[in-house]
Parts: sequence; C-alpha cells; structure tokens
Amino acid sequence: MSANTSSNPPSGPALQQEAYIVSEGKKRGSTREVRDEAAFDKYFTVTRVHAGDANLTDNWHTNEVLSHARNNFEGYTFAMRTLEAWGAQVQNDHRAYYTAGGRVWVLDLEPAAGKKPRLPGNYGVK
Repeated sequence: MSANTSSNPPSGPALQQEAYIVSEGKKRGSTREVRDEAAFDKYFTVTRVHAGDANLTDNWHTNEVLSHARNNFEGYTFAMRTLEAWGAQVQNDHRAYYTAGGRVWVLDLEPAAGKKPRLPGNYGVK
C-alpha cells in the first residue's frame, strides 16, 4: 500500500468551514462560527480608534484605556478573524466596535489586500 504524496486537493464539492477555534485574543480556546464574509481571511487596517458620538469623561481611566486601544490597533493590519477573536465586532468594511474599560470604542477600518507593516504616523498621540 503506498502513501498518497500528491499535493492536489481531493476532487468533489468544496467543503465550507463551519467553525474555528480562536487561537488568540480575549476569547482564546472558544469556538466561533465562521461568518460567510470571514470564511476567507479579509484584512483590515485600523486607521483610527475613537469614541464615536460618545461624550467621554476626561479622567485617568478613560485616557489610559483610549491610549491603550490606540497603541494596539491604530496603524496595524489585522485579519478579520483576529479582530473578532479580540472581541471587536466588525460591522462593515469601514467600521468595527471594540469594548474595553467599560466603554465602546469605534475602529475606523480600511480594507487591505493582506498583512502588511504598521502604517507610519503618530499613533497613540492625542
């Protein structure tokens, strides 16, 4: 009996992935359903993190949480699955919502062709 060493995929209908195990972020180890739009990795660059229409209290906690979110998201390109694994809810190709520090932060997104280095800029600066 010989081993199949062919790199050709099996013939027949393509199987659609129904779930995946989260390997990083807040929900590590949990199972997530694969949404149709996330079945194949879509990439987004986070261009800005802000509070949206919310009126923020100017205090240490709010400033620290916003600074942390900006430093960890702005300018970086992420796979859609990674953003969702970290707890962000991707609404469309230009907006996601992320909860941190008891507040909802808005992530402005820009579609990207794939993973790329962080954009140059003054990220994390008010």
